[in-house]
This record gives sequence, structure tokens and C-alpha cells, in this order.
Amino acid sequence: MATPGTAAQPAREANPQVERSIVKRGHGVFAARRIACLFLLFIVDVSIVALALELAILIRVAWLPHLSTQTPHEAFSFSHYVSRGWIWLLFLVFYPVEGLYTQRRSLWNEVGSLTKASGLGTLAVLAAVALEKLSIDVSRITILLTGVILLVLMPVARYWTKLLLGRLNLWRKPILILGAAKTAKLVLHGVNEDPVLGYQVVGMLDDDPSKQNQCLGSSFGQPVCVLGPLAMAPTLMREGRARDILLAMPGLGEIQLVTLLHTLQSLCESIYVVPKMWGLPMMNLHIDGFLRQQVLMLKVSNNLAKPWNSWIKRTFDLLIGSIFAVFSVPLIGAIALLIKMNSKGPVLHVQERLGYQGRTFRCLKFRSMQVNGDEQLTAYLKANPQLAAEWDRYAKLKTHDPRLTPVGSFLRRWSLDEIPQIFNVLKGDMSLVGPRPYLLREKERIGKDLPTIVAARPGMTGFWQVNGKNHVTIDDRVRLEVWYVRNWSIWLDIIILVKTFRTVFGREGTH
Repeated sequence: MATPGTAAQPAREANPQVERSIVKRGHGVFAARRIACLFLLFIVDVSIVALALELAILIRVAWLPHLSTQTPHEAFSFSHYVSRGWIWLLFLVFYPVEGLYTQRRSLWNEVGSLTKASGLGTLAVLAAVALEKLSIDVSRITILLTGVILLVLMPVARYWTKLLLGRLNLWRKPILILGAAKTAKLVLHGVNEDPVLGYQVVGMLDDDPSKQNQCLGSSFGQPVCVLGPLAMAPTLMREGRARDILLAMPGLGEIQLVTLLHTLQSLCESIYVVPKMWGLPMMNLHIDGFLRQQVLMLKVSNNLAKPWNSWIKRTFDLLIGSIFAVFSVPLIGAIALLIKMNSKGPVLHVQERLGYQGRTFRCLKFRSMQVNGDEQLTAYLKANPQLAAEWDRYAKLKTHDPRLTPVGSFLRRWSLDEIPQIFNVLKGDMSLVGPRPYLLREKERIGKDLPTIVAARPGMTGFWQVNGKNHVTIDDRVRLEVWYVRNWSIWLDIIILVKTFRTVFGREGTH
């Protein structure tokens, strides 16, 4: 008796015109969805520019002084700017230039492109105002405020818009993963976590017979299974089952990889390739090459080794750190009072830590432990030997730490004990973002990665804090921080700072 699968195959071969009609109709549906998404994204962008402009006008009129008596009153009205359509055009023209309506990007790449487009749009409007001598008719401060507000509003609006469009099945795009091993599973997890990218994994292909028909996860609530061997990829693409391909087989041989790419490139819109280059810096990786010789080169930059990047990072620390220090003064006073009322001992815990270029510095923290905390820990681990392994593995106790005071436990929970480190940042001993300020006794544990770790100033927050925090071992922590140093960029620092707020306020703080 024929199985359903074998019965269906002759039917498809016997009706090629019907099959082509179904595929064509599928392409038409996807094209209609793409046009709908483009239109809706444009409407959202126009609305956000209007909202940013209105907020900028309100801030300009209500909070900032009027320095010029020559500026007419109508220059501070929303309708005045609506009548000058070129302002809207210049704000919006850089979004399609950056490919924000036609290209799919991961979340933080999308945020980076939005930031660049908003910044260029603001500069273009300011330049046009200066060239057309409209400085009296148009408030330059209002334009500048609009650009600053767009830097915040536009990424938020785009994220929620694409999330909603994905749930409405408009932004989804089917993609096929080639591979079903560890790398493919990581890729599947990454695709599912990124609604801005908008891909729905419809299946996986692998030549390993033992993996056939296994379901390795889900995408948009649908199971993702291994549909068959790699040879099925052309058939599935011709049938319209997927629009793009993600090749997650880093162990594939060079000849087989190139042959597979050449076979599939004409059948899909995009092919993503996960190369066999684990540990290679990705944030500072650029593609170059020689066209005539058809030689591909990957350029890896050591950004922290360049003096101007060190100056940029230090300037960023001083600017943001100074603002944070001013606003945190009342909080610092309140916490100091609570610590004094709760337990005996000093308000601050000062400890020698490993710093920039291997130098030591006095790291400041709010005291969160009892004065005799080390003795309490030793006695606690002796009474609970099963926790000694946890302490050795993570250098902390996840459930209960006997050293913590009641106030200290709260401070650790919300990472408030580290606020005084802002003064280490202003002094230059630390940075807002960087590796953990390690204890001097941890040098041996860091091992061969020590020169890389101390190539950057220790940070109040860092890459490991927003990628597991309590759930990573010391060895994993070092690995993550080495990755940060090798991939450093000011944009990466901004991403980590944003994710830090989400980690802290998402109730993932340190216990």
C-alpha cells in the first residue's frame, strides 16, 4: 500500500501546470504582503516624525528660553512645519536610502540603521535651513530636538510595528535551514528571538538519516522538523515552501559549499551562510577583496588599539557618567542612610581590583555584606559542602548568601550596590561598559586571556551581565568578556547599556 507521501508525488508530477499555478499564486500573495508592509511601515514612520516634531515643539515652547525676539510666534506651531513639506521629506528620505523598507536586518542592526538615517535626516534639515536662510522662519533647536526624539521613538515604533505585522502574518517570510546539528539549533533559536528579522523557519534539511523527521523546535507556534536530505532543497524552493535559505553547516567542505550555493542562489532571494569561524570578531568584521583575482578577504579591526577610539570611549564615559552622577546623588544619599540604619559598618566597601593594563585600583561599592562576611561564608560552606562546588563554579551562591544584609540583598537584587562605581568611571579607573573588575586572586583563573581582559577598562556593566549573569560560570564569563574586547565599538557599548536596563528592570538582577 502506498503511503500518503508516495501517493502525493505522482500527483504533483502529473499536474505540473497546477503546481506552477499554486507557486505563482504563492508568489503573488507574498508580494501583496510585502507591499502592505512597506505601506504600513511608511505610515508609521510619518506618524513618528509628526509625533517627534510635536513633542519637540512642546519642549521648545514650555521648557527652553526664547533667545531671539525676531522669531515669529507661528514658527513654534505644528501647522507651520506641516506647511513646509520639504522638512518631512528630508527627515524621511534617508530611511529608504538605508534600505529600511526593503532589507531584513536583525534587531540591533535595524536600530543602528535607524539611528544613522535619523541622524542624517536631521543634519540634512539643518543644512537646508541654513542654505535657504530660514533660520528665523524655522526653529533650529526644534529641528535638533526632533532628531534626538526620533533616535528613541523610531526604533521602539519599528520594533512593535514589525512584531504586530509578524503576528498578523504580513511580515513573516519563510526560510529553510540547511543543517540540523548544534549550529543549526542555535540559529533556529536566534531567528525565533528576533521579531524584527521576521523569518519563520518552515523546516530543516540534513543528510544524516538518524535525524530525518525529527522535530527540533518551533517557529511561530509551528513545529520545525527535518524534512529530508540536502538534495530536497531545490525542490522545496521551486514549490515555494521557502523564500530564503540559511546554511548552518560550518563543517561543510569548501567544494560542496560552493556547489550548493551556486545551485540554490537562483532559486531564492537571499542565502545566509554561517561560516566555520567560531571566535572570530564579528562586530568589527569587514568584507574586502580583489575583483580581478576573485579573492575574498575578511578584515578584522582591533578598535581599542586605535587612539581615537579610546578617546571616543572616554568622552562617552565622561558625558554619560556625569549626567548619571548628577541624577544619582539623591539616590546615593538615601541608600547610604539605609545601610547605616540596617547594619554596623562603613557605607562603602572599598577593595583592590584588577584594572586597565594590569594596574590595580580601589573599586567602590555600597557595602551589602556583614563586616565579618568572609568568616560567615567559610562557616556556611563548611556546613553545606554541596554548595562549595557552586561557589567554585560561579564565584557566588545563587539561592542564599549568608554574608548579605537585608538591605544588601535588596541592593544586589537591583544592582544598586554598584552605583558608587560611577566615581571610578569619572576618575578614569573604570568605564561604563567593560569587563568585570576582577579580584586580584582571580588572575590565575583568567589565565591566557588576561592580556585581552586588561586591554579595556573594567566596566560598571558588561557583555556577560546582559547574557546570562547569574547563569554563567567564571570560565564562560571570561569567554564573553574576551569576545566584548575583541568586538568593541561605541555602538556595542550603547547596545549593552540599553540591555542592562532591560536586565535590571526585567528582574534579572544579581541575588
